[in-house]
Amino acid sequence: MTKKLDSILEDISERLANAESVREASIASSRKVIRLSKNTIHAIHSKEDCSATRKEMREIVSKMDKESHASKDAMMEYAEAEILYAIVNYEELPTPADLGIDEGSWLMGMADTIGELRRIVVTHLMDTNIDEAKYLFSIMDELCEGLLVFDVPDSILPIRRKQDIARGIIERTRSDLLNASISFGR
Repeated sequence: MTKKLDSILEDISERLANAESVREASIASSRKVIRLSKNTIHAIHSKEDCSATRKEMREIVSKMDKESHASKDAMMEYAEAEILYAIVNYEELPTPADLGIDEGSWLMGMADTIGELRRIVVTHLMDTNIDEAKYLFSIMDELCEGLLVFDVPDSILPIRRKQDIARGIIERTRSDLLNASISFGR
């Protein structure tokens, strides 16, 4: 019995050690993807080239264990960066499959994109580029409307808070656009 028990315990110990190393690698990759996503978003706002950062981010994401709890935030940040990039560059929205991520992470990233678009809209308003601001606002509004159709329990996808935040962002931005239109006589 002792030999059998020793064998079972040794096997369990090896599996747990392996799981721990996979978890640590996932955490490290997730941190890197989050950092690269933030750098990509910053580059988009600064109108800088972010192709190398995006390429590195995609390579890391393609190798990550996306089922790991540690990777969920990274997948949301990645989706946000890629969706924002597509919108600002007049490209088609990438699908969850295009990005190699789950639908929940994609939706959560899309929700956060609305806030980043607001920053760009406000920049356009400050530069008196009201037409581009209105165009981006129409996309923000469309994203928000798409987001609001989801009514799922938080245990499945904690999206309700993001929906509430998105609604507030839309209303503030709509008000800013109205005020700018009045000021600019448009």
